[in-house]
Amino acid sequence: MLSVGRQLYLAHLERYGARVEPLGVVIETRNFSGRVIFEPPVLLPEEQFLELDLLRRRTHGRLRQRR
Repeated sequence: MLSVGRQLYLAHLERYGARVEPLGVVIETRNFSGRVIFEPPVLLPEEQFLELDLLRRRTHGRLRQRR
């Protein structure tokens, strides 16, 4: 889900630049389609909101497996 959100956000940046900063993205969980949003969303039950801060974060390294 997070990778889909990042792809949507990066595609938006490539197309429109950073003129107006979105709040995040809304992703439909059934088919993983989504949209960039600029106002607080009203979500349907099958939608998930990902904030912009979450999309900008990067994980460093791999998660360690427990033994």
